[in-house]
Amino acid sequence: MSNQTTEQEELEKEPFKIQITASFKNKSKKFKNYSSIVQGEPFSWGITIKNIDTKPTPEANIVAAGIKDLDDKVFQYMEEQEKFVRSLNPNEEIFIEIDRGVIFLEGMQWCYLSIHPKSEGKYFETYQFDESHNRVVKFYIDEEDNNNWMDHVYIQKKMELLQSRTNNYILLLTLVTVWESIFGIKNSLKSLAVILSLVFSWIADGIEWLGQLL
Repeated sequence: MSNQTTEQEELEKEPFKIQITASFKNKSKKFKNYSSIVQGEPFSWGITIKNIDTKPTPEANIVAAGIKDLDDKVFQYMEEQEKFVRSLNPNEEIFIEIDRGVIFLEGMQWCYLSIHPKSEGKYFETYQFDESHNRVVKFYIDEEDNNNWMDHVYIQKKMELLQSRTNNYILLLTLVTVWESIFGIKNSLKSLAVILSLVFSWIADGIEWLGQLL
């Protein structure tokens, strides 16, 4: 009888469809161009909420958000008790910054979120973009997933990035050494100077020609 009552209450509630996408930004200048979180480096993260329904969404509060590992151990969480989310028209989206932090884990982790409408009798069905199949899919594990969302997040191993940079420097040095041994630095600089002078000469001639036309 209790289960039937709960199911009936859920049916009477009004659903709203929203798509949620997490984004991350490294704060360190050394890794600012990387889209993934870098292990042991400061970062900020937030979510973009998009109304993919045909009606405006109700005002809501984000009551919990964070990053955890596959064993549900939380390593970064929203320090504020809640964050306000205004009503969104159909196809409208908004970015909400969640928090800043540092994580010393590496590899695949999970970011999660709980968002609740401020109005009673309403709930959110959350969706996310599946890059593997290029489609929007509903987040669903069990019947209690209304107003909740979760997606994977990859944390890049710092040593791998540093090793990759070192390898690039070594490759560049090797190319310069080989070039110098074959052509010589002096001859290469002379050739570069000749090419640049020709380019600037062509540009000057082009500007003069345009001036005559005007």
